[in-house]
Amino acid sequence: MSEKDNESPEWLEKLFSTQVILTAILILGIYWVFFGEDKSRDSSVSRYTSQNIPIGISDQLNPEAIEKLGIDLTDNLDPKLIPAITSEALRETTQANVSEDSFLPTLVSKISNKIRDVSTIDLNEDGIADPVLVVPQTESGDSDFLVFSILVPDPSEVSTLPPGSDNQAWRDIAENKSIEIMTASVVRGSGNELNMQSTPNPEMYQSAGTPYPPYYGAGYSMTSLLMTSMMMSMLFRPPFIWGGGFGYGYGYGGPMAVSTVQNRRGATTSALRKADPSYSAAKTAGGRSVSSNKFRSTSKKSLNNIKSTKFRTANRKAGATGLGSSRSLQNKPGVTKRRRIVPRKRSLFGGSRRMRGFGFGGFGRRRR
Repeated sequence: MSEKDNESPEWLEKLFSTQVILTAILILGIYWVFFGEDKSRDSSVSRYTSQNIPIGISDQLNPEAIEKLGIDLTDNLDPKLIPAITSEALRETTQANVSEDSFLPTLVSKISNKIRDVSTIDLNEDGIADPVLVVPQTESGDSDFLVFSILVPDPSEVSTLPPGSDNQAWRDIAENKSIEIMTASVVRGSGNELNMQSTPNPEMYQSAGTPYPPYYGAGYSMTSLLMTSMMMSMLFRPPFIWGGGFGYGYGYGGPMAVSTVQNRRGATTSALRKADPSYSAAKTAGGRSVSSNKFRSTSKKSLNNIKSTKFRTANRKAGATGLGSSRSLQNKPGVTKRRRIVPRKRSLFGGSRRMRGFGFGGFGRRRR
């Protein structure tokens, strides 16, 4: 075969020229646009309907975010007001001229009720202000100060509140199923001065960006509180405390909606004297520092439940969307709405005088 026969024909070279190749690609592209895309669209429609179209939703609140969120109950119960509330309760108890055995029971009841009148703490966010429990604590042999632990039921542990007459159930809540919000102290200072001090629990009072003052204190004279030597003895050396008993008190007169407390407390809080913040604890006449900042530890589960509940509620109130359906919010595990049981009668003090103890006031509506 000759060299000329091995040369490619001219028409074959044109067939594979660049122009022809580009033309073929263009034709294939046009075909895909008008025919292939329709088939793809038809396939997509056949797989997804209005009921199962996939929607991307960002994570609502992961464990790391919950851990970093703080709790600040200052707007619900300002610790600056507690010294004035304690002093008012002490003055009213003194004016009542109660018996020796009734002095401390009356005092803790008055403290708890006064706190209840201004507190909008609602840890489970059910719209009803949580009952306030007040437990006096002291050390054997000490006659210079008295500390009151202020608590509310833990929503992770208490789903239903017992009737006010069930002293044992309330005792169990106070000792094992409550969260310590803060403490209030009455400290005997030099001369005739009494120092009232409140100490907020750092787990419940976290101010963003700045360290929270650990103490709020205010001084009052024994004369202004009408205190006598006998009253002082009844306050700092109550006989049933030394005998190993404990006294409890909490707000009675019926549960109140958070909105009701908010509407009523303005005049009360404006008349209260606000305590001054301090990084130093109040001291007794003998120079002993009353640093009541060793709070009962709150479980991580309870803290996380409170944090996530407040986070979701705050965003829901702000009209935020995309935080999940209302059903998922209502059925969130671990934080249940507490159902109030309304007793037929309420008793201010339910303990036995023989046992030198006393119980809770009824947290239920009074029925006529």
